[in-house]
Amino acid sequence: MKIISSIALDGRSAGSWYAIETARRLAARGHQVLFLSRPSGKTIEAAREAGLRVVEGLDLEEKAPAKIYRNLRRVIGLIGEFGPDAVLAHWGEDHTMWGLAKAMRAPKLALIRVRALDPKPPKRHPLSIWLHRRATDMVVTVNTRLYSAYQSRLRIPPEKLQIIEAGIDEAVWAGGQSGRSGPSGPSGLSGHSGRGALEEFGVPAEKPVVVLLARFSPVKGHRVFLSAMTRIRRQHPGAHFLWLGYPSQYDAAMFKRWFVEGNLLESVTVVDRFIPNVHDVLRECTLGVVSSIGSESVSRSLLEYFACGLPAVATDVGGVADLMGRGDFGIMVRPDDPAALAEAVIALLDEPKRAGWRGAAARDYVREHCGWEKRIDAWEELLYRVVSRVRGEDIPRMNAGEPPECEGTVREMLDV
Repeated sequence: MKIISSIALDGRSAGSWYAIETARRLAARGHQVLFLSRPSGKTIEAAREAGLRVVEGLDLEEKAPAKIYRNLRRVIGLIGEFGPDAVLAHWGEDHTMWGLAKAMRAPKLALIRVRALDPKPPKRHPLSIWLHRRATDMVVTVNTRLYSAYQSRLRIPPEKLQIIEAGIDEAVWAGGQSGRSGPSGPSGLSGHSGRGALEEFGVPAEKPVVVLLARFSPVKGHRVFLSAMTRIRRQHPGAHFLWLGYPSQYDAAMFKRWFVEGNLLESVTVVDRFIPNVHDVLRECTLGVVSSIGSESVSRSLLEYFACGLPAVATDVGGVADLMGRGDFGIMVRPDDPAALAEAVIALLDEPKRAGWRGAAARDYVREHCGWEKRIDAWEELLYRVVSRVRGEDIPRMNAGEPPECEGTVREMLDV
């Protein structure tokens, strides 16, 4: 099957990761996949690093009327040259462009709107209504909140809606058990033995480590967690806090000023760079925190905490409730409530054995039910079903592992 995955972004996020992982794993199954993103930036860099065949020189984020018209012509040309069976539109601008191209020239193209980026409900303006009801053949969301929003706001019928959540790489996250002593550490919580990975960052040994894994952005609730930390230290003065991420609207220097003002400098370690062995680091921590006040359509961090056997305290935003509701894996709290966040972290630190059991249950659940292979199985089933419906005929499935046949360069296809 020929697939175009389109996402007009240049930054990094869990949503762009979802788009890249889905495309990469479909390509590994033998499908011909083109990945279209903004011509420069982190998203297209990550797609290249993942080995995807990328579309060069086409920016669907452009807003000038002349450029929109040019891009529409180039998209129509790409459809004619590549002949995709399906387009996965991960962003609003992509969705609009592909919807127009389908309406004008490609009625048999299966257009699938994928919502793994923006957690806000769909808009009800006339263009959105036309796009979803007339031009779009399937809407895929990553959580039940968005699924319900499409049903209630746009009246999308169940046969045109499906949830396909993000997954974990079983081979990576189920790998070595560094920093662990059985299902939980010696004191009941994971992360109190063999702290080789944490030593690299100067994290004190034999202290409970509360980790926040999130890009440095206001929506991730760093200020909320900062307020919670002062409360946590009153009950657990030995607790240490580890902030992992990369600069966005915030940077490490700004955080340092916060910690000085809050008399927390000695209790926090900030790491603002890529960590190739982040799974080893997480396995040596005590518990994970998702403090977001929005975002979290995918909540990659929560998945990764659970894959490493960490119980979690997480705010009820995006898709967090879906995962937290499948077992006793931690405590969910209201967003933007430092007191509630602090109380939940304190409760887990107060009962280390119970917290350890929760972490072990979370680890077992995600490793059994949340692997990427299961997600790609769902994607393949959906793609064949939707394309067959749009074409009016059953599309034969390809043999597993059948290599794709791609001729010509993507730049040549765009020379219109």
